[in-house]
Amino acid sequence: MVNAAHMTSRPQTYYLQEAIERGFSAIANRLDPEQNMRPYFLLRLQPEPKLEHHIWDLGDMCSRFTDAYLLGRPITGSADYTEEEQALRSMLDTCDPFLNPFMAGRMLIAYVDLYLDSPSAERQASIEKLAAAIRENLQHEDDYSYWFRQPEGWNTMDNAVFGDFNPYPTFPLGGIMLALARFTETVDAPDCEDLLDRMARFVLHVSGTFTEEGHYQGHTHSGGILTAAVAIMRRALQTKDERQIQQMKTVFDWTMRYSSSWGWIPDGVGPDNASCESCSITDAIHLGLLIARNIDASYYAVLERFARNQLLENQFVLTDPMLPNVDEALKPKFARALYGSWASWSKPGSLDNCNESVEGCCLGAGVRACYLVWDDIVTQKDGVVSVNMALSRNSDWVEVISYQPYEGKLELIVHDAPTLRVRVPDWIDFEDVTVSVDDAVQKPALSADGYIRLEGLQPGQLVQLIYPLTTVEKSERVSGQDYNVRWRGDTVVSVMPFGQIYPLFKREWMNQPSTPMVQGIPYADQRGGRVHW
Repeated sequence: MVNAAHMTSRPQTYYLQEAIERGFSAIANRLDPEQNMRPYFLLRLQPEPKLEHHIWDLGDMCSRFTDAYLLGRPITGSADYTEEEQALRSMLDTCDPFLNPFMAGRMLIAYVDLYLDSPSAERQASIEKLAAAIRENLQHEDDYSYWFRQPEGWNTMDNAVFGDFNPYPTFPLGGIMLALARFTETVDAPDCEDLLDRMARFVLHVSGTFTEEGHYQGHTHSGGILTAAVAIMRRALQTKDERQIQQMKTVFDWTMRYSSSWGWIPDGVGPDNASCESCSITDAIHLGLLIARNIDASYYAVLERFARNQLLENQFVLTDPMLPNVDEALKPKFARALYGSWASWSKPGSLDNCNESVEGCCLGAGVRACYLVWDDIVTQKDGVVSVNMALSRNSDWVEVISYQPYEGKLELIVHDAPTLRVRVPDWIDFEDVTVSVDDAVQKPALSADGYIRLEGLQPGQLVQLIYPLTTVEKSERVSGQDYNVRWRGDTVVSVMPFGQIYPLFKREWMNQPSTPMVQGIPYADQRGGRVHW
């Protein structure tokens, strides 16, 4: 059973929750009190810092920030910025979803969130009303629908455009499809299903976005390509369409060919010297988690690497490098808006190319990505509880206490998990793992999908996995550049060459010999909310 030490302290490894709390602060500091808390889409850093309003303030930013607060609160328990959140929700209903067709999808996602959080006939009607308005604005031919289409024969593999997302037929469709895919998993809505299927047929068979194998080129998020792939995957899983499931799995695998093993995802699959938009990381994580949850659990190893590394590193936690030579009286205002934001562009080892501006969309997306990963750390199906990633969180079934990256140790306090599956890290030899229940060593077998299984567990029991945490150096070529990467388990502690302005992975602090501890049990009451994606 859990001893006294486990009742009073925890390792300082609640990275996802802490990142979300920083994001909450950044959102609140990107709202304009003189315009009823209208979001600022752009934080300009050079040549002179200023917060700027743009067309994307409303339908896009109101939606993403509403989404972020709604998803993040059950993870953090934070009660801060509730007035700001309410102002965003109120403003959302006044936004024009067709100011740009991209807006409709982001607003629809926020409405689906609100419905999942508190289902009601009124909220369902809001979704179906917007979906009907979208249908009226689309073009309809044969058995498919679209916002616009390219000339016959256009395809991304031969004709991808870089630097402009407008040419992509998926650009206005991805968010709409994603929202409808999630909504129709919960609600019997034939008109929404029909609209979703018509758009999916267009994307798959007419638009020229993907080859039959699932290959593509072009803008992963800003062009709507990965967003549409997530939606198609969700729908294919619901309808059990194996061909589409495998095609969308290949989309993820193809994207990984152009990405780094630590989660740098280009918003521009094809050319070298690309940059990573945090929104692209979110889409890739979402698609990868669907694969891990439903098709191949080994993909959880990939997603854990993404979460531990580029997702967290793409968040600004230092402000001085991006605000040089700024009047000291003005600096705090811009520093508060920057701190906790996620980068709109990044290189695999630096945020040096982010020194001109930071867009608000990536801030909302960063919080969403942390939520997606957090929600899949522990899952339950048919009475079996699975611990899929070694990241710290609590749940109704088991508390996950990770000591990485300091020690190779994972502790699980059982709440309600008579049968427990635990994924063993794929970078260690299973013979080197010690498994115990209340200090009694166990000898479970390792399944083909990388899990051990424990039966007959009682509430209050302590399960431990102890394993070696080794440091290795590897060379990896990403987007035309060679990088020397130092790994501590599945955590990157350095990527060289370092950047000049804002280098990433300056993680020498991870090399300390013992795990830093914090008194109490952080986020103990945060076991999940009603919204699941």
